[in-house]
Amino acid sequence: MKRLCLLVLGALTLLLVGCGEDDAALDVDPTSTATAASTATTEATAAATSATGTPSTAVSATQSTAGTETPIPAPSEPVTSTYSTPTSELPLVRFETGSGSVELPVEVPPRSEYAIGLSGRTSLEGRGMLFYREDFGQTGFWMRNTHIDLDIAFVNPDGEIVFITTMTADTDDIHRPDEPYVAAIEANAGWYAEHGVEVGDTVTYLFDLDEVVTD
Repeated sequence: MKRLCLLVLGALTLLLVGCGEDDAALDVDPTSTATAASTATTEATAAATSATGTPSTAVSATQSTAGTETPIPAPSEPVTSTYSTPTSELPLVRFETGSGSVELPVEVPPRSEYAIGLSGRTSLEGRGMLFYREDFGQTGFWMRNTHIDLDIAFVNPDGEIVFITTMTADTDDIHRPDEPYVAAIEANAGWYAEHGVEVGDTVTYLFDLDEVVTD
């Protein structure tokens, strides 16, 4: 009888120990696994949004406002920092001709980007580019890596155009006037003839050169 009681007592002890182990397993916070999974999902979603969303600091290559701007295609080669500036926001240059005046919006890149100029472009819609340096002397221009034909007008310190010539795309011919100049203004080939701008006409910069022209 004593032996039987001991066996029964031992069985009850094993049963209680087994129940204690199950209770210990259930003692883990039941929300911890779900919370971890939720965090991982949130991080994955954030990563996907970061990869596919538009950063607030991004500047679109296509700058348009209510149909007044010409879309600018993304460049395939290095271009100046003024490339994506909307035409309506560019400074203006005014040409005084024998029959009146005409204005041209111009990009004015930093002097550190003069070597780039209009290279890398496949079109130039309604705008030009101004290069200005008081010590240009008779520095020449060429068209290496510039894929559109351009006209260039050289302007002396008195604001008078001293030379206009057409430069052919992707050529290494050097173009320069026979006398010193301080400004060179590039436009689409044919633009000067189309608007009656000739050698001897004068140029007015409708902006502060010291403020806009930077190094």
